[in-house]
Amino acid sequence: MLEHTLSAEEHNQILQTIEMFEAITQTQPEDYQSLEILKEAYTKIGRHDDSLKISRKLAEAYFNSGSFTPALQECEMILTRQPNSPEVVAMLGEIEQRLQASGQAIVEKSKTASNLVNGPFTKADGSLVSPNVEGSLIDVDPSRGKSLGRIANLQERGDDHLAKFLIVQQLFTEEAVNSALETTKEANKELHGQAMGTSMLEALTREKPQQLEAVLSALIDRTKFAFVPLEYYDTDRQIAPMLPEYLTLGRLFVPFDLVSRTIMVACCNPFDSAGRDAVQQSVDYTVSWYLARPSAIAQTLRSIYRLNNS
Repeated sequence: MLEHTLSAEEHNQILQTIEMFEAITQTQPEDYQSLEILKEAYTKIGRHDDSLKISRKLAEAYFNSGSFTPALQECEMILTRQPNSPEVVAMLGEIEQRLQASGQAIVEKSKTASNLVNGPFTKADGSLVSPNVEGSLIDVDPSRGKSLGRIANLQERGDDHLAKFLIVQQLFTEEAVNSALETTKEANKELHGQAMGTSMLEALTREKPQQLEAVLSALIDRTKFAFVPLEYYDTDRQIAPMLPEYLTLGRLFVPFDLVSRTIMVACCNPFDSAGRDAVQQSVDYTVSWYLARPSAIAQTLRSIYRLNNS
């Protein structure tokens, strides 16, 4: 297969991506999503030695987060290039021990579950029902029906969760948060066409812009999202239309870059799980989430959709 030759514009875009994610991974070395993107970007422009260095950091980040299988894959890839690396060989041995131990634990759990499942269940009328025949009480597909529930729940925007977080963290008074919550809910009640959603954070920090930094710091600590300075990023305008406007404009989501099979999306409310689920269902890509300032998100969306600044 012939490799795609990058145009000058594509090459410059990747260099910009590298610059941003180098800064992110320096401050957040365990952010394996950003490390994956950085590794891919290095590979695309032929910086294979730098890509290999990131693979080492990626293996450590996976290992530290308990994701042993991808950590194992990274180690094996590194050893194809550096077969005598003692640190990687040592990590590989420890990973294999962890996987073996967790595999044994899974076997024991499976045996216990099997003993429970293979026996008959008692119905309300006292009769017995086998789990392996029609009428079983066991649903073999636990995800069945979840997508419908998520779609039906799109009215839930995560603002209540965000409000509780801000109050518990004592970032604002309860009175101020509840007032902003009520205002935000009313503003986002019925959005149509290219109407832009309202951010509760923007409402709370409009008069206290210095407080936004403390809020963003607390959210990053809580959610482990990486922060993207969207106001300084040359956003790829071709990506946003991949999502419907009720998710971008309506929920203040900005798809700002695409590297390989990963689409990077910025948001200002990381607790909007229904919206994030809808994004994942809308694209056939891995979605990597980032936190950005509400004003930067709003300005970027206005620029992408050529909206008035009013």
